[in-house]
Amino acid sequence: MPPALGLLLAVGALQSLAWSIAVPPFQGPDESTHFAYVQYLAENGRMPSTTRGGASTEESEALRWLNLRPLIGNLGARPAWTAADLQSFREIERHEAKGSRGNGVGENPLGKNPPLYYAAMAIPYRVFLWLPLLKRLFVMRLFNALCFLATIALTWMIAGEVFGPVRWKQTLATGVVALQAQLSFTSAVINADNLLIAVTTAFLLAALRLVKYGPSTRRVLSASAIAAAAVLTHGRGLVTLPVLAVALLVSWIVFRPSARDALARAAMAAGTVGAAFLVYLLLGRVSGGRALYGGQVGELQRTSFNLRQLLSSIYQFYFRRLPGLQPRLGPEYGYRQVFIETFYGTFGSLEVRFKPRAYDLLQVLSAVGLVAFYTALAVRWRHVMSRWPMVAVMSTLLVTNVVFLHYASYRALLGNGGSDPLIVGRYLLPMVSLFGLAIAFTAGSLPRRLGPLAGAVILAVGILFALTGLGITMARFYA
Repeated sequence: MPPALGLLLAVGALQSLAWSIAVPPFQGPDESTHFAYVQYLAENGRMPSTTRGGASTEESEALRWLNLRPLIGNLGARPAWTAADLQSFREIERHEAKGSRGNGVGENPLGKNPPLYYAAMAIPYRVFLWLPLLKRLFVMRLFNALCFLATIALTWMIAGEVFGPVRWKQTLATGVVALQAQLSFTSAVINADNLLIAVTTAFLLAALRLVKYGPSTRRVLSASAIAAAAVLTHGRGLVTLPVLAVALLVSWIVFRPSARDALARAAMAAGTVGAAFLVYLLLGRVSGGRALYGGQVGELQRTSFNLRQLLSSIYQFYFRRLPGLQPRLGPEYGYRQVFIETFYGTFGSLEVRFKPRAYDLLQVLSAVGLVAFYTALAVRWRHVMSRWPMVAVMSTLLVTNVVFLHYASYRALLGNGGSDPLIVGRYLLPMVSLFGLAIAFTAGSLPRRLGPLAGAVILAVGILFALTGLGITMARFYA
């Protein structure tokens, strides 16, 4: 293993461990509901639904007696974490009735999610079933961090394919991912996004190798199997399917396999992802969830879809409303909230935040970075176009992700009366490797001595925000 990668993996593991300690149980985004899904599946051998499979008696007692439910999103609340509190809770645990782990009651809105992540998390749950709830949850969080470490390693391999043997660019791209505060925080809580991020990053690597080295049977099957895994992890994994189609088309254009081979491999890919998509739809019906992304079909049909309104909403997401445009559907929520605040770091249940000045600084740095990236593209246009197959794959992943999120947000707003846009920066993290690659490409376009220096400054800023995020989270819950 290259020493730089080993160091970055160690940094990632330490961050994830620190976040697991700093964040009290069930205080990640919807963590209690994700845990309820895992527990119901592990205890009963079947998926929950949107109408059953909520919190078990065991989980409900912990949320109640340790003051964890009132703590969610409430800056004035604190967990019950003294020795006396824990001793009292242990007494409650000892007297819980048999079956208190598998009797998930109430609704589980995440019952519509595919089961791959929850089935994987059921492994450490069953292995450490003999542990009490809090220790079992902690072990599951540590197991969950493997997705973060896989994302770091996969980004290293992607950067190697894109930049070749330029080690400092590879280190910079991977370091940006390893030090992304929102990503490291997410790695420490039970949430299906962790596996989706790792699987999407693995898919990008497979797709890039497909267009770089040719559509062999092994590469086609690898890319399509990983895309199928993304579909079975979360509804947002569907964005891998258009990227797979583009990768297959580009590889056919570049390498010109025989018509027989091309059809055979296309059939392999279609059969693999088609089977996964069919399973996804069947599981959605069994669990009671009928929408591909949030909400129910009936809710989405309360207001009819309007393409002009969708395009207007997307425009106003990024820019101020022009005269003559209808007001944007939903609250005042746009680029700043998604691409800055909740992408760079909003922790806990979205209530732990940096100071506004920090977000102002991040917004300015992001704008400068975008201008620098555009300039680097313009200056090195011939070099970029010489690698157009990989550029096509990466661009497709970016565009399909962003368009899908805007479409899903619009449909959710139609269903909930415009109250919740249902889009946060965490949903951009499956593309976090592209974020690292863009920064490394921009720094690599600077004069030879300035590039590594700029990269070092960027990583130093990443360390600062990573440590600050940990500090404000610990202060929020324990100060």
